[in-house]
Amino acid sequence: MNYITIKEVANKWGVSTRAVTYHVVAGRIEGAIKRGNLWLIPQDVDKPSDARRKNRSMPNEKKPEVHTDTRAIYEQRTHKTQWPFHSLYENKELFVEMIRYFPYPIHICAPDGTMLLANDAFLRFSQISNPEKLYHQHNVLLIPDLERWGLKDFVLRAFHGETVQACDIRVPYHEIIEKYADNKEPPSESIFQNMTAFPIRDDEGELLYVVTLFITSRYYQDREEIMRGKEYIDDHWKDEFDIDKLAGAVHISRYHYTRLFKQHTGMTPYNYYQDIKVGKLMEMLCDNNLSVAQAFAECGVDFNGSFTKVFKEKTGMTPSQYRKSMREK
Repeated sequence: MNYITIKEVANKWGVSTRAVTYHVVAGRIEGAIKRGNLWLIPQDVDKPSDARRKNRSMPNEKKPEVHTDTRAIYEQRTHKTQWPFHSLYENKELFVEMIRYFPYPIHICAPDGTMLLANDAFLRFSQISNPEKLYHQHNVLLIPDLERWGLKDFVLRAFHGETVQACDIRVPYHEIIEKYADNKEPPSESIFQNMTAFPIRDDEGELLYVVTLFITSRYYQDREEIMRGKEYIDDHWKDEFDIDKLAGAVHISRYHYTRLFKQHTGMTPYNYYQDIKVGKLMEMLCDNNLSVAQAFAECGVDFNGSFTKVFKEKTGMTPSQYRKSMREK
């Protein structure tokens, strides 16, 4: 049997390539086969009738189709609807590769919350080899623990069509692995992420998809007690160091925890606290709108106190010298 491409079929039938693509994806062209990202269509196949409706169903009228290919999401639009990514329409392969290999986890959902697509980075993060398992089981709006995770408002606003952000959210990684991963072994990681969700709409403003991007802001991999201690210090770096509060947060005596922390990290909890504090101060000193004293105050320390000496010991420069070196770069 001889095969031709979508473009050749479009020329033969006198229609757009988008119209042909619709019929192919909907399974309405008998004998069409897919090779990689390319559709091949029998040369002598007849043109099917166009059964598409002008008015699209609302999400609660019909369960959304589950997609395993970004191209299917891209192409499944009516010929009267201009796709929001129309500038990439003639280069669909590039669009597919951009989503699939984007280095940060992304998932795309229908307006009713059903997950339609997760890119390779998301699947690796969730340790899922079969995405169909995720798509069939996962509806973002029906997760019962959204409020406990601190994400209920984020999700509700996103699915009302807002662009929303959530910063430094502790990922319920153990629960994700337990529910979806192929390997159910509890992870030794503790992860925090920045999340951004944004809508994709058609020309009439109808919500088509909600895209969510995840970027790791903090990552810990160690014994559970060490990870919890690091998280506590990172969350309270601006406060004065208090070993008793730290020990209480991890439920271990201050003496035992100091020994345990040093054994696993090579430094005491207080040294770790100082490193975090110095790093934050270095960031503040790069802000030319702040004086050196103001940068210190933003970090919860006195410019005329002992921390100036700590800063020089760890960086080899005074705060003023460090700021000058940053300005000269």
